Amino acid sequence: MSDNSSILDNIDSCHLIHRGGEADVYLASGISGKFILKWYCKGSAFETEVIEKLKCIRIPGIYRIRESGVRDGNPYLVYDFVEGENSRDVGRIPAPVALGLLREVAQSLLALDVVGVHHGDLNSANVLLSRNQDKSGFPVRATLVDFGIVGPGTPGYAAPERFQGRPASTASDLFSLGMLLYRWITGEDLIQALEYNEFQAEILRIDSISVDEKLYASGNFTATEISALSPLWKALLRQNAEERCEDFDELDEIAEIALGSFGVGEIKASVDAQKFAETLECQKPGRIPPDGLANGLDMAFPYEKRGIAHSKKMRKYMYLAAFGLILTLMAFFFIVGTNSSDIDETGNLLLEKSRNSVTMEPDSGLDSQDSLPSTILKDLPTPSLD
Repeated sequence: MSDNSSILDNIDSCHLIHRGGEADVYLASGISGKFILKWYCKGSAFETEVIEKLKCIRIPGIYRIRESGVRDGNPYLVYDFVEGENSRDVGRIPAPVALGLLREVAQSLLALDVVGVHHGDLNSANVLLSRNQDKSGFPVRATLVDFGIVGPGTPGYAAPERFQGRPASTASDLFSLGMLLYRWITGEDLIQALEYNEFQAEILRIDSISVDEKLYASGNFTATEISALSPLWKALLRQNAEERCEDFDELDEIAEIALGSFGVGEIKASVDAQKFAETLECQKPGRIPPDGLANGLDMAFPYEKRGIAHSKKMRKYMYLAAFGLILTLMAFFFIVGTNSSDIDETGNLLLEKSRNSVTMEPDSGLDSQDSLPSTILKDLPTPSLD
């Protein structure tokens, strides 16, 4: 996209809403709507191939990328603002609702899989939840954001092979979905550590972690629920990528069976989902923090708007040109004004001579219609032509 049509140069306000080690996130507003600007630090980057593909496709449940590029040495992304609540901040989600959301996300990822795109950083912060206005669909809508990360992704959600430098794949996204499901139903991450190496060590021993025991120890799940969820952990949270379920279609089938095993019935599950959707509307939408959380930086543009800079230069040149014209006119009138005295003096003298000639004798031979004698004219001062 050319600079003249860049969204960056056509926004009116830019509010800092998140500051991270890799990039800062802004809410950008303009005449064409609201956008999210992800402004990467110098030295950081995103997977260009993934972003370029996403800019050309429209898939339900996937955010829409409007623009990408580099400005002032910083890579950046601009995508549509999504009305929704960050799933990281909603607390525990009822297990039947979480399974419904898992199926929704799996369908979106399946559509991306067809065109060879993988998320690479599925975690609770990258799924926005909102009430679905389509009455025929699942009551809660899940929208995935922040694709194209370079590196393994969020340590507590990344698949073991991602720590070994392998690229994102269907298998790695499936592993991350298992971590995401656990976060949704418990309100906390399965792997909790402080250092990157600690996360890596825990992820690499995932096969030895019994999720069933953790759910039982929490006291929040019945034996029926733990049993219904157990096949999902076996299909997703495996160290060896080949031991996970084959694709998102198979995951959808496993999730559907698990949902049926809860014994809550289709109507009860739908009512629970409706209630959860209503709670989302009571919370602050999107990623906009309360006023003041931006620490005074909520109006800072991280770049110079080229359109504004150009118009300022044009106005500057116009002002200079107008000022120069005024000076020229003043100089002209000053010069003309200083040279007009000789002309006025000559005119007054001619008038005086003419009046004197009227009183002359008739025999002088001067007729009122004749020219002045040369003797008179030679006495007149010559006007300056300078």
